[in-house]
Amino acid sequence: MKKETKIWTAVFVTGGLMSIGLGALIYMQSENIVQSRAEVEALRTQVTASRKLIEGTAALEREVIVQREMSEHIRTILPDEEDMNNWVRTIQGMSDDSGVRIRGLKKKPDDPRAKPGAFDNVSYTFTLEADAFQFLDFLNLVETHSRFMRVPHIQFTAAKRGSVEESGFAAHKVKVDIETFVYEPKNEAPPVKIDGYERKRDLMLGEINRRRQDLTYSSFTYRGARGRRDPWVDPRVPAEGGSALSVPEQMDIVQQLFERMQAAKDQYALVQAAQNVIEERMARDDLEVMLGGLETEVRRLEAENAITYLPSQRRMQLEVLDAMLALRQSLTAVEGTRGPSVERLREVLAAMEEHLSRDEYELALDTYRLVDEQLDYVEEDPLRRPFVEKLRKKALVARIVRDFEGIPIDVGSVAISEGGPSVANINGRTVQVGEMLTRDLLIHEIRTDEIQFVYRGVILARRF
Repeated sequence: MKKETKIWTAVFVTGGLMSIGLGALIYMQSENIVQSRAEVEALRTQVTASRKLIEGTAALEREVIVQREMSEHIRTILPDEEDMNNWVRTIQGMSDDSGVRIRGLKKKPDDPRAKPGAFDNVSYTFTLEADAFQFLDFLNLVETHSRFMRVPHIQFTAAKRGSVEESGFAAHKVKVDIETFVYEPKNEAPPVKIDGYERKRDLMLGEINRRRQDLTYSSFTYRGARGRRDPWVDPRVPAEGGSALSVPEQMDIVQQLFERMQAAKDQYALVQAAQNVIEERMARDDLEVMLGGLETEVRRLEAENAITYLPSQRRMQLEVLDAMLALRQSLTAVEGTRGPSVERLREVLAAMEEHLSRDEYELALDTYRLVDEQLDYVEEDPLRRPFVEKLRKKALVARIVRDFEGIPIDVGSVAISEGGPSVANINGRTVQVGEMLTRDLLIHEIRTDEIQFVYRGVILARRF
């Protein structure tokens, strides 16, 4: 009995020990399975991330190529630290080109709130003196420059009326801030080599050019004053290059022109009311004289820029110039292809002779243009042919002298010799009588105070 008890006890003990061992083995295997599953999951996550990296590498590589190319372009439109002195000199050159006078230059302090980065703001305050159109020209040069600049602030103080009247120039005071950005990339990592960079860059030229286009400014062509008034100048005060006449004198002149224009209109009414051809011809001749005198006076006033007071300018345009043009067109329409009358030709010839006597060659040609296109209709008329020939000769002389006056002739010295040829130094050349200075210009005679030339068959002198 005791023996059986011992056997069963041994069996139970052995079975328990085996159960504990199997349990421990199962537990250990279970831990290994969990750990293996965790490793598998980690590998799966790593594989997924690697696949995403591989998929994004091509796009990232393209973006890097574009940014590298854009970086070179940005360097061309933004100065670096070494180029800032040249940038300031560029602004000074713009002031010279536009006629603006720089009276002060001050660098603005850096903004302490600005965050450090690749682009550092640099701003200067310029104190300028200019009229409105010089300043607009200056701003146009700033806007259209290849370097990126902006003007965030302008302070404008108009010139006093008394100073404009005294100097004849509107010297406005302008304070203007001009900013640019210095491109100095900081903490740049060494560039990573990209295999086949040039080939890949060529494939990206479309995107590179598109982004460059986004950095290209839009501009317009500034055409200057173009007859506009300085908006900061009193319209009753002549601006720079204005008339020497006072405002009351200008108003009186325009009033007189208006009255003469009204008289011409009344005379045209007599032309229209004429009862026969002789009466019409006589009234028409008187009208031609009146219109011719008006046209001559208006041309002289315009050439001298005599009317600068804005209200008088407007009145002259509406009540004199426009009315005179309409009346002349009405006369031409009635006359048809018969051409100008003898009185009209005589009046134009007299006006041309007066302009030529005053060396007003361009005004003489302007007068000739009034009848130039109509001369072909009357050149076979025995009464009008002599006037046509004289008019064309006067116009030819005016053109020749005008063109001769425009030829640059710089006389350095002359040497007059009684027994030999006289010589002169002209435009850096030593020439003597009979030589050609240019293809159309022959040295005719050399004197102590002038040199005579033969130009297009006419002898003309240039004094020195």
